[in-house]
Amino acid sequence: MDGNRRYGRQRYGSATRGHWDGSKTLADFAKWCIAEGVKVLTVYAFSTENWDRDPDEVAALMAKFVRYCDELREEALVRGIRLRVLSTETDRIPPDVAAGLKRMVEETAHCDRFLMNICLSYGSRGEIVNACRSVATDVQQGELHASDITEHTFGKRLLMSDCPDPDIVMQT
Repeated sequence: MDGNRRYGRQRYGSATRGHWDGSKTLADFAKWCIAEGVKVLTVYAFSTENWDRDPDEVAALMAKFVRYCDELREEALVRGIRLRVLSTETDRIPPDVAAGLKRMVEETAHCDRFLMNICLSYGSRGEIVNACRSVATDVQQGELHASDITEHTFGKRLLMSDCPDPDIVMQT
């Protein structure tokens, strides 16, 4: 979902308006994916680096997430979409946003037509660090020997370990 801020500034003179348009485009894209038989879509909605943006913009985005959680949850229930949130820094997510995300995830957990992973407060480096810490902890506790660490052992600790490898990666 990269480029919404740039788009909003160019089109409306407001970064926030670009984010609203981006959320509508995401809904349309998800409908297209379902129609084309795509089973899993992962979107990167808010990276850990985004916390360093202007506080007013971050606050506006968090308010958007609160509202969008309800809209997306309702749409997902109608279309059979399971929603999952992947985060490497959950402690930074404001309580009202976390509550909306939790409700969205819990209420769509039974859906099985399509899976949408939403990366929010996510960083790939943070995910790698978290997986490494998990492996290190298991080695320290004697539950795993260093010689037994494989790509599979490491991969099981990644947030999307239960998803197939992507067929396509697209940056907008």
